[in-house]
Amino acid sequence: MRARNKWSKYLFLKRSKSLAPYLPETQRMSKSAFWDLINRYGKVILKPVRGRGGAGVIQVSSLGDRKFNIHSENKRKTIKGKKRTYHYIKKKIRSTAYMIQRRISLATIHKRPFDMRIIVQRRRYSDSWKVTARAAKVAGKGYFVTNNTRSKGKMLHVQRALQKSSLKNHSNQLLLSNVKQVALMSAKRLRVAFPSHRTYGMDIGLDKKGKVWIIETNHYPAISHFRKLGDKAMVYRILAYQKGR
Repeated sequence: MRARNKWSKYLFLKRSKSLAPYLPETQRMSKSAFWDLINRYGKVILKPVRGRGGAGVIQVSSLGDRKFNIHSENKRKTIKGKKRTYHYIKKKIRSTAYMIQRRISLATIHKRPFDMRIIVQRRRYSDSWKVTARAAKVAGKGYFVTNNTRSKGKMLHVQRALQKSSLKNHSNQLLLSNVKQVALMSAKRLRVAFPSHRTYGMDIGLDKKGKVWIIETNHYPAISHFRKLGDKAMVYRILAYQKGR
């Protein structure tokens, strides 16, 4: 696999029997795929295949009675009728290549969804992957994307986030152990396709029942998340691994 876009990486991860259960169902955007997933899940996410930083991401929810809510950035619009709804979406995405994904009902903090950025790295000439940094990204008010810059959301240490979240009755230790396991499995799988790559940023979410989901994987994750946390140890560790030390 040469392409590093979201769609090709999703397909590659999906072919792994051990990772497939952690991936929300995703299809290339088409009229039939759109209505198929809407009919089955009621809520979907549209993502540009080559998008970055949450740009261009759209959430569509079925409200019943042929009404649909389109949520883009912090703006919402309700449209009645399947034909008008699809026409509006097509006009919005134009000729950009998109994929459509089942919307996972993420756990929340003060009713705002959050997920985690997990940095997984290996040293030069090493086969051993390590989680070197992790942070929780909380969506800003009125947004559904957790990208910190785009939604003006918050960054939290993961332990603190879980304590404040709708999952506070779950075992934090067990949740984080599950997240770590899935992040490491993802990195090992991606190494098959990208043997020389040594750093990944995994966006991993927990749904309202505590189940782990791989939202997406990033080849060149920003360190700014961890600088915003003010955690110099995490920043130093990421940089040290990138330099091969």
